[in-house]
Amino acid sequence: MKKKRNIKEKLIESAIEMFSKRWYDTVSVAEICRNAGLSNGVFYNYFKNKQELFEFLLKDLLNIFEEEFYQFYGNTVEEKLKSFFSIVFESAIKYKPLVTIFREGQYRFPQYENKLRNIYVDILEKILERKIDETDYIYIIGSLRFLGIMSSYGWTNLEEKVFYDLIFNGVFKDEIREDIFNLNIKDCDKLEKTTKQILIDAGIELFSKKGFHKVKIFEITNYVNLAVGTFYIYFSSKEEFLREIVRQIGHKTRFFISNNIPENLNRLEKEIVGIYLFLEFFSKNRNYYEIIREAEFVVNDEVKNTMKILKKDI
Repeated sequence: MKKKRNIKEKLIESAIEMFSKRWYDTVSVAEICRNAGLSNGVFYNYFKNKQELFEFLLKDLLNIFEEEFYQFYGNTVEEKLKSFFSIVFESAIKYKPLVTIFREGQYRFPQYENKLRNIYVDILEKILERKIDETDYIYIIGSLRFLGIMSSYGWTNLEEKVFYDLIFNGVFKDEIREDIFNLNIKDCDKLEKTTKQILIDAGIELFSKKGFHKVKIFEITNYVNLAVGTFYIYFSSKEEFLREIVRQIGHKTRFFISNNIPENLNRLEKEIVGIYLFLEFFSKNRNYYEIIREAEFVVNDEVKNTMKILKKDI
């Protein structure tokens, strides 16, 4: 019995290592077994396929979170919230590989994201002793989850005191005009249709539909009636091609934001409108979001650099 348990644990540990470093579609059962030092046939004694193992990991993280998140303590609402926030921040670091896997799983298998959301909502309602609405969830839980993940990746420096101040005392210290969202939003810049840009546009469309790893270079060139050799005039590899796409998405995002922020706003108003425009841009270009998420597993340094630049602009 112990031997069987050890074999299953080896498979799970191997899967966590591989899924946390690579995109789901690029990891095979054979690779998981090879990484665990086991034969392929052993896998099917415990899981019927790769998806079942992947979903097992998603369920495992939900079980861990459910057990740990409810350990918040305190006598006042503020004390309970601070305790809960600390647990979430610590969990993002402690279970970073599983959290990374969940970030892909939350939209590949959205039922698990819904379950995690329900856990957050239930805890927050218990602490606040009232029903919470979507505004509560986005403001408190949305920012909590975002900061926890970004800080665990080293993409931002988490200062818990600053976060607590924002949650308990609000963001708006000064008077904010009610008309700042009356914007005449213009689309982002239209880039010149050079051969290079035609290839990039094709890559964006194909990667967002099929995923980076499933698209071959010849498919990109065939899509726009160009020879494969033309691709290599501009890009040394498919990875370098993806880097250029990530850079261009960052450029378009910054252009959209800067081109639509009114000049007559104070610093705080500009930041608020900047965040609104950021969300507006990606709601109009959902395919960009898919590409950026997958790019985290392929050209992580490029995504990280783009995020840092965007953070400065917003």
